[in-house]
Amino acid sequence: MIKLISASLLAALALTLAPAAEARKGQIQDIDFGAITCKAFLNDLSTASEEDAGAIFLWLDGYLSGVSGDTVLRWDGMSSFAEELVNRCQRRGNERLLDAARNVGLN
Repeated sequence: MIKLISASLLAALALTLAPAAEARKGQIQDIDFGAITCKAFLNDLSTASEEDAGAIFLWLDGYLSGVSGDTVLRWDGMSSFAEELVNRCQRRGNERLLDAARNVGLN
């Protein structure tokens, strides 16, 4: 089930992101979601593996759920959330990622 969701997220992202760079393949880095800008997020996401991309969006969902108190994981909304967040970040590169995620929200 998670692989299907990850594949759906990746398909949505493939429309807007450049292919992953081989130079970063296999590297693991911490992400400060409170400080990262949309531009940096898109750059990192463009080089992320399918599993890493899925984990990032699941983390963002969990964060937003913690802020809102919503405890339901809505699989069918994840793909549209990912696509809307990427679109917003492309338009607002200097916006903080968490601010963009809060504005997009999960449907």
